[in-house]
Amino acid sequence: MRAAWPLALFVLAAAPARAADTTTPTAELFGGYSYTKSGDQGLNGGEASLAIRLTRWISAEADVSAHYGSARGTRTSRLFFMGGPRLAYRGGGFTIFTHYLAGGARSGSGLTVVGVHITETRTDFAMAFGGGVDVGISDRWAARAQADYALIRADGATEKEPRLSAGFVYRVRAR
Repeated sequence: MRAAWPLALFVLAAAPARAADTTTPTAELFGGYSYTKSGDQGLNGGEASLAIRLTRWISAEADVSAHYGSARGTRTSRLFFMGGPRLAYRGGGFTIFTHYLAGGARSGSGLTVVGVHITETRTDFAMAFGGGVDVGISDRWAARAQADYALIRADGATEKEPRLSAGFVYRVRAR
């Protein structure tokens, strides 16, 4: 319970800044295509994230992405679910941001043998750091390009993989 006090004070301190600034979105919802690698295999999928503004520069972000692929009869999947802080600079129709995300990665690998599908799944600690740029299309919409470097800790080893995403951002503005 004591750990919640610093977070509560941080959110309360950010409240006046959020209320005073109407040019910065109160929240941003992103959805789009995402690509990552698992070993030598490329995986395609999608990503969605929600960033809620705490101050003009700092947001709390939740991120989920799912990736799928198959090679030589083996199907591979990877689901990331992470959250963390996001820092953003806004100006001239662009938003440049960086973020650090931590959470988990659920990895699956399966194949079919004589009509029987065999799948192995596991969930491991994951984190990602990176950033991107949003280019304003209108007051509410932007196009995003994003690149992250993901680390997955499994069985005492660390898997390292890139994650590239592109899509659209919907900006929720205060009224």
